[in-house]
Amino acid sequence: MQPNDNPIPQRCDIVVIGGGPAGGSVATLLAREGLDVILLEKAKHPRPQVGESLIPHFWHFADQLGFTQKILDEGFIAKAGGIVSWDGDMRQLKFSDFGYPGRGGLHIERDRFDYLLLEHAAEQGVRIWEEVVVRSVDFTDPRGPAVLYDDRRNGDSRPGRVDCKTVIDATGFNALLAGQFQCRKLHQQKDRFVSLWGYYRNASFIGADQKIYSADRVRAVKPVTYVTSFDEGWAWHIILRESTSVGLILYTAREKGVGKKGQEQYFRDTCASIPVLKDLLAPATYIEDSFFARPDYSYYSERIVGDHFYCIGDAAAFLDPIFSTGVTTAMYHAALCAWAVKASLKKPQRKPFYDQLFRDKVVQYYSFARLLIFGDFGAEGTDLELVKSIAKALPPNEVELLFSAATMVHRPGHLRRIAVEAGLIPEGDGEAFVADKTTPVQSLAV
Repeated sequence: MQPNDNPIPQRCDIVVIGGGPAGGSVATLLAREGLDVILLEKAKHPRPQVGESLIPHFWHFADQLGFTQKILDEGFIAKAGGIVSWDGDMRQLKFSDFGYPGRGGLHIERDRFDYLLLEHAAEQGVRIWEEVVVRSVDFTDPRGPAVLYDDRRNGDSRPGRVDCKTVIDATGFNALLAGQFQCRKLHQQKDRFVSLWGYYRNASFIGADQKIYSADRVRAVKPVTYVTSFDEGWAWHIILRESTSVGLILYTAREKGVGKKGQEQYFRDTCASIPVLKDLLAPATYIEDSFFARPDYSYYSERIVGDHFYCIGDAAAFLDPIFSTGVTTAMYHAALCAWAVKASLKKPQRKPFYDQLFRDKVVQYYSFARLLIFGDFGAEGTDLELVKSIAKALPPNEVELLFSAATMVHRPGHLRRIAVEAGLIPEGDGEAFVADKTTPVQSLAV
C-alpha cells in the first residue's frame, strides 16, 4: 500500500478511526456501498499487534469482505484445532469434528494480516491516511461530527479537522470515544488481568497428531494452538511462519507495580518453568525487544452507539482472549455497524431502531462471551435476556464447539447454566446437554 501524500479532505460521508480488523472491515463494507469513507490510523502499517490465532468462524466475514483469496494467497499457517492442559487435565479439540474440514483456523502474523486488510480496503475505494492521530471528536454540530486530528506525516504535527455524517471508533484498546465520554468500565470481578507476551525463534510445536515437531516442519504438519494453565494464570503458544508467539495472562495482584524490565524477566523465567511449554521453547531463542505488556485486560464501554457515532471491536469491549475470538468479534461488529449505517442513511427516521438493534447485538455477543468465560450472570454491562436469545439461535455445531472449548478450560457449567436460563435444558439437569467432542491426551510424543 503506497503512502498517501495527499491532503486530508475537509469533508466526507464516514470517518473510520483505526486501521485494525474492525476498522479495515467496516471501511471496506461501507466503501463498497458507494460511500465516501476516510480511514485515519495513528501508526504506520505493518505495526506490532498481538492476537495471532483465528477460529474458523472468521472465514464467513472474510468472504463477505471479498478478502478470502488474499488470505489464501498469503500462505498463513493453517491450524487444526487446539490442545489445552488445564489443572493437569490435557485435552484436544479438532475443528474437523465440528464441520470445518476444509477451512479451519489460522495462525497469523497480525501485523501482516492487518496490513493486507488495509490494502484491500484501499482497493475497495477507502481513502486511508496513516500517521494521523485523532485527538477527539466534536459532536456539537447536530448535522454531524467533526474529527479533530494531528497529521504527523513527515515528522511534523499539523492540526486539522474533517467533518462527516458518521464517525466509527475502531481504535482498539485505546477506545478513543469511551475515554472522551469517560464511560470505559473495568469488569467488576475479583481479579484483574495483565497480559505479557513475546516471540521466540525455532520453537518446537505440537501437531494435530499429538506429536512434538521442530519449527522447520510447520508446513508439513498442521499445528494446534497450545494453551496451559499455571499457578498465576494461563499461557499460550502459537507457532507462526518465522517465529512463535508466547503469552501469559496473569492476575495483576501478582505483578502490580513491576516495571517493564521486571515484567520481561518474569515472563522469560515463567515461560522457562511451565511444563510442556518449557520443552517447546528449549531449542528456541528469545527475540530481543519483542516483549509487550497490557494491563487491565477486560473492560467494556457504556456508550457504543449514539447520534452520528459507533464503537466497534476492542473500542466497544474486550474480554480475556482465552477462546481466540478477538478478530472474529471485530469483523462481526464491523458487519453490524456497516448494516446500521447503511440502513440509517437510507431511512433516517428509523435510525433509533437500527442503532438499538446494533447495540443489542453487540451487547448480546459480549454478554454471552462474558458469561461463558467468567460466569457473570446478570453482572453490570451484560443482558441476560439477550444471552437467552442467542443461546436459542446458535446452530448445533456452534454449541458443541463452545461446550467442548469450555470443557477444556473447566468452564462447561457456565454454558450449561446459559442453556438452563434459555430453557434449552431443565433446571438441575447435571448431564451434558451436548456432546463433549474433545479427546484426552495422555502424553505428547517426540
